[in-house]
Amino acid sequence: MGRRLKKLTKLKSPWVLGAVASIGAGVTPLVVPGDWPLVWRALVAAVVAALAGASGSYFGVVLTRAESAAATVEALHLALDPLNPPRPHHPQGPAGGERSVFELLLPQSCPTPFWGRRAERDWWWAWCQEEGVSGLVVVDGPGGCGKTRLALRAAQEAAADGWVTGWLREGRAADLVAAAAAAAGLRVLVLVDNADTRTDLASLLEALARYQGPALLRVVLITRHGVELGQALQAHLPEQHALPVRSAPVMSLAPLGATSDLIRWYGEAVRAFASAWGTPPPPVSDTNAPIRAGQTMAELLAQAMVTVLSGASPTGSPAPLDEVAGVLFEHEARWWRGTAALDRWALAPVTDVLLARVMTGLALFAPADEPAAVGVLRRVPELADAPAERITNLVRWARSLYPPTAGTGLRIGPNLLADWFITTSLTRTEGDRHFARHLLNDPTDEEAARILTLLARAGEHHPPARLLFEQLLGGDPVRLAHHAVYAALTTATNRGELDHTTAAALATADLDPDTTTRLLRLTPAYALPRCVLALTRHHVRHTRATGTPPELGDALTDLVVALDRVREHREGLQVAREALDLFRGLADGDPVHRPGLNRALGNLSVALDGVGEYHEEVRVAREALALCRELADGDPAHRPLLGRSLIRFEVALDRVGEHREQVEVAREAVGLCRELADGDAAHRPDLARALTDLAIALDWVGEHREQVRVAREAVDLCRWVADDNPAHRPALAQALTYLATALERGNDPHEQLAAAREAVGLCRELVADNPAHRFDLAEALVRLAGALDGVGEHREQVRVAREAVGLCRELAADNPTPRPTLAEALGNLSVALHRVGEHREQLQAAREAVDLRRELVADNPTHRPALARSFRNLSVALYRVGDPREQLQVAREAVDLCRELADDNPTHRPALAQALLDLSAALERAGEHREQIQVRREVVDLYRELAARDPDLFQQPYVDNRAALRRLLPQDDITFDL
Repeated sequence: MGRRLKKLTKLKSPWVLGAVASIGAGVTPLVVPGDWPLVWRALVAAVVAALAGASGSYFGVVLTRAESAAATVEALHLALDPLNPPRPHHPQGPAGGERSVFELLLPQSCPTPFWGRRAERDWWWAWCQEEGVSGLVVVDGPGGCGKTRLALRAAQEAAADGWVTGWLREGRAADLVAAAAAAAGLRVLVLVDNADTRTDLASLLEALARYQGPALLRVVLITRHGVELGQALQAHLPEQHALPVRSAPVMSLAPLGATSDLIRWYGEAVRAFASAWGTPPPPVSDTNAPIRAGQTMAELLAQAMVTVLSGASPTGSPAPLDEVAGVLFEHEARWWRGTAALDRWALAPVTDVLLARVMTGLALFAPADEPAAVGVLRRVPELADAPAERITNLVRWARSLYPPTAGTGLRIGPNLLADWFITTSLTRTEGDRHFARHLLNDPTDEEAARILTLLARAGEHHPPARLLFEQLLGGDPVRLAHHAVYAALTTATNRGELDHTTAAALATADLDPDTTTRLLRLTPAYALPRCVLALTRHHVRHTRATGTPPELGDALTDLVVALDRVREHREGLQVAREALDLFRGLADGDPVHRPGLNRALGNLSVALDGVGEYHEEVRVAREALALCRELADGDPAHRPLLGRSLIRFEVALDRVGEHREQVEVAREAVGLCRELADGDAAHRPDLARALTDLAIALDWVGEHREQVRVAREAVDLCRWVADDNPAHRPALAQALTYLATALERGNDPHEQLAAAREAVGLCRELVADNPAHRFDLAEALVRLAGALDGVGEHREQVRVAREAVGLCRELAADNPTPRPTLAEALGNLSVALHRVGEHREQLQAAREAVDLRRELVADNPTHRPALARSFRNLSVALYRVGDPREQLQVAREAVDLCRELADDNPTHRPALAQALLDLSAALERAGEHREQIQVRREVVDLYRELAARDPDLFQQPYVDNRAALRRLLPQDDITFDL
């Protein structure tokens, strides 16, 4: 392109344009006869001369335009690396003939075919061509799943269609967008690999937010976790600059191929690598290969490369990633040693350890140019005092082996393998850890940002990388905290670990008030709750020292909320009481502080709920509601506070079994929140929570049809809210759990199972970020076990029920509040064990559930319906393997309890009917046939009344039990129907 621009510039010289004009003028004597009159010959000559001048002028304009277009394209290419840079040419090879294995594993030079992804490539092409869509797209997926390879292939197809394409060079984002703004008529496709570790991403998004140029500009961010990267950027960028990434579509890639595909691709990869390597391919099977389902493409290719290097036919299952990486880097190290021994580099003497450390430093820091690379190698202990010439030679040697490509610095092989190499080189031995301390000492802000993000990514597959993350952050937590927060936000699978690590560093750091406030603004509480808690503690400390009493009250309120997120309920209760005392004094002196008093009361009710002090919770929540009604009556601006106060009071009523009032309050909360949400979508989260709570309340009073309808609406609304803001994902998980509960009442069991599975999957993701969500996971697992029973998936039901019991035991060991869920999980386990014929263990679980329920009822009578259900499960277990007399005793106790409950609340009459059926079975087993017939008559009478009210649910049980009674009367026989 540069040569073309020089040619166009030469054509514009005065000599060339003059020649064009002269040629035009010279045409006159050729076309005008010499015997024409002089006046005519002069006139024609004038016209031709004018035309010749115009042609020269036009030719100049054309050249100017061509020169401008070429300059524009040249400016674009200055900001881009080519898609497929020339392979490095080594005029001399090492004496042993070694070569780089990673050259064949990189997307730009991999010799294997491009497999699959047709649908993704079609989507990509449609996005490139369509007007009016976001010019930014995010491609994400697990490490090694083929993101870069797909992007490269799609960009190559675009280049063949005339697009200007390339990898964005580090630090050239503003130049790129400026060049595109001058590129009328061009189509530009830019790839940004490893977007999460790029230090220039903010400047790119800032430039894109302002871009209004004529060129069709498309930018692709390639990262492991697209949603998480978007969250991190939104937290660290101004709203207008974060807009492009917020509106960008995300193309999520999963590992590709069924097992048969992986076997075929593995064989093709072995043959392709062997051909490129110049060696006969080892024999591979068409039906078996060292692969596993769900394996990423990078893992498959690395395994194939190891097979080629070994020269032997593969046997057994695939080797672990660490082992595969070790084999490949051992071969690569031999290549390093051989090339470093060449005279042209003047490196001798060097050791394998030094060469590995040189590569580690350059791969970790990714210096942009030779001087920066020299600075990195000065961090290597062996090179700290080395002559500048030696270090420069080492840099040139390394960069000749791995020329910087894809817009970034030196890159050694695929990320999965490079991350392993960096991690092990810094952590394997004490000498390595000493090296790590020198290498990671006092990096610049830009270096620290990149390294922390890379280590966060590496920790997903190589846990020792988390120790390096902690070491680097601990060296200067005040300066590096915001980089650590960003890095933690960009990952997903180990975000919870990084939250703990970063929070521990923040807790001991000497943060000033301004830094604390800035970090709180940058740190999303839903994603990094431990970090927010550490920062909020600092904020309270600063406010105690210099703040006013109202400011301290607000800080304490924030601390209560932060403690609740991580389920630190005891401390939360203590802080909530302090905040309440402070705001009571303030409100007594000045009514302007009554809203603060309301918040303090609400937070105290939440803290009391966490420690199981339910009756005091009701009292405090009732006081808060009364105060909120007064505030809302005086000023409609307080109506949102009233809605939230109604929700908290409804929860408190649920805890003490005041279900009629609970339904009434829940309906009021839904009505108020619906009015608010109709006027302002910002109130939709409160409406979603109110709907979920109403669904729970309706279950208690037997309004199951309305319960299902309300639960579905709650899930739909929670989806909308969570899509807009991930902070509301826990609310969606709870709504799904309660929808599964609502659907348990005779509706579609497959819909129930789908809701329960989704709830469990979402809760697992939440627990990975914040272990405080384990209680939500326990409840979701209980619902999933029940849903699996409904569709007959009994083996999975047992597995899920066991997991629920185990998790609930862990939770109940630290806090008594999960004990009701443990009792329910034990009941589910007893049912699941019955389904698979494990009756002795079934009896053990059922007994434990009953004992636990009796303890709960002694403290809180609201658990009596659950105790009745536990009696029923125990009766069933005793029917199989227990004493008939004990079974009869338990069945009678269950009936007595259900009668009491049904007398107080008719919604318990179906449970009474079931208890009577269990008693009938126990009487049959004990030979008490006369009483059995009497009990069966009562069952039929009950179902007749229930069917009259709700035929859809109870008509069939009524018909079945009436037929059973008819058979029983003449035959004196009955079959127990579980």
